[in-house]
Amino acid sequence: MSEIDELFTAVRTNGPRAFAKWMGSVELPVRLGLRPYARAVDVETIVQETFLRMWLLTQEPDRELTGENASLKFAIGVARNLARAEARRYRREHLLPPEELPEISVDPAPTSDPKLRRLIQECLKRLVGAPLKALEARLHLGDQLSDHSIAEMIQMTKNTFLQNIVRARRQVAACLEKQGVRLDEVLP
Repeated sequence: MSEIDELFTAVRTNGPRAFAKWMGSVELPVRLGLRPYARAVDVETIVQETFLRMWLLTQEPDRELTGENASLKFAIGVARNLARAEARRYRREHLLPPEELPEISVDPAPTSDPKLRRLIQECLKRLVGAPLKALEARLHLGDQLSDHSIAEMIQMTKNTFLQNIVRARRQVAACLEKQGVRLDEVLP
């Protein structure tokens, strides 16, 4: 269970204070999820309505969210559905007809190297302490939260968090080089 989900689960026992901590940790990703609707709806109203609905969800003892970062994903889904409904209600949702969609070129995905993948996984397993904690948090939440938010979640300052990311990268690079991987040949 992620720290975000632990905070959300704690709301049932610790009430408003735990909910406030949870809201602080998910507010930015919820707002970022509403970017496509920023011109069509009042984002602040949508965010507040989302948090109200999430609070009501915590008051239902038989409802549980499952999966990694389930509460965050559910909140983003609620926010997007509310924004979509509001945009439709005010007839502000503008969709392009299929013939007007821009052409998008897709480059073929690079082929992966199973041996390199295995070596990287082995080197990651050798990480310990704060560098491991920081890198795991970045890998799991980096596409959803800012470095500042992730650092707060794992109780580090942003500077310490970034230093631990650098340490983790150096340790993995050194481990890979000991395994015979020349990083100058692998990295673009």
